[in-house]
Amino acid sequence: MTTFIAEQTPVTTLPGEPVPYVIEAGSGRAHVLLGEVGRALVGAEESAGAMSVMSLDGPRADRPIPLHYHDEEYEFFYCLRGAIQLWADDESRVLAPGDFGFIPPGTLHAYQLRGHHSTFVGPIVPGGWDRFFDLTGEPFGTAAFPQGPKGPPPFAKFGQAEQQFKMKYRQDAQYAEASTGADDTLPAAQQAYFLRSGEGPRHELAGQLQTLLLGSDQTEGRVTMTTVELAKGPGLPNHVHERTYESLMVIEGRLRVTLDGAEHVLTRGDTASIPAGTEHAYRGEGHYTKVLTMSAPGGLEKLIATAGAATEEHVFGTGGALDLDALREAAAGLDVTFA
Repeated sequence: MTTFIAEQTPVTTLPGEPVPYVIEAGSGRAHVLLGEVGRALVGAEESAGAMSVMSLDGPRADRPIPLHYHDEEYEFFYCLRGAIQLWADDESRVLAPGDFGFIPPGTLHAYQLRGHHSTFVGPIVPGGWDRFFDLTGEPFGTAAFPQGPKGPPPFAKFGQAEQQFKMKYRQDAQYAEASTGADDTLPAAQQAYFLRSGEGPRHELAGQLQTLLLGSDQTEGRVTMTTVELAKGPGLPNHVHERTYESLMVIEGRLRVTLDGAEHVLTRGDTASIPAGTEHAYRGEGHYTKVLTMSAPGGLEKLIATAGAATEEHVFGTGGALDLDALREAAAGLDVTFA
């Protein structure tokens, strides 16, 4: 006899507490600032302070945001759509979809939307900086772009934000010209860097390909970000992180996620929030699915890297059966317990 489990409907507003949920693409706590819409998909309240997960999108911008740095926050820029110019100290790149940039604390940085419709997404660690948009922007209730004049920058609110969010604007600093680089390797220690789409250490496990965007080595143990690509079929079985918060965003395809026994099917732009202590699993629901994973603290990148095998390929293969014993062995010493 087959048991059918009802699929859960994604939420459109943040729950305000660290419970598992899936939030629908285009939803979240949204504010418009200078014609761009920042959306909090996860806030400090939902992650128990581990991270915020933000998306920002809008039309082509006339100028970059002001150069600034943060005393504490780590910022991550994964380009989903269009083109994003990103500045990091004395370097700048124009990011295309799938390209990535990392900004650790103390790094002078800025961005500018360069495409007609551009979007980037990423965590901010620790959580809480998403409230910058609550302070400086205006609530925005739809998935459309704001129309009409952008209005002047809210300079008084920017000044307040410097104190409240421990950041500093550098009006005397110069914007570097955009340049090109290899951008195909990760540094051995914490520093700002750019990474081209598809580059980074890659490991394959039972037909799923993990590409590391950054891990413990690049963030002094604080964050992990990867992409995972897989076909229809098993991903990872039920497991729990006792201390680690994790979030999954579907970039392409469909992903079936189980959160404490409740099943969800995520499509492009949907995001799962998985607080520590949540039993969860995922599997590919479409013939090709790509997922952006974000977790804090770092370390989860080592599970697939240890249980699987390094590969030079940029696409996943047919793979084989998932070896649960090998997974459990690889999980030793990591914050992962399989059911």
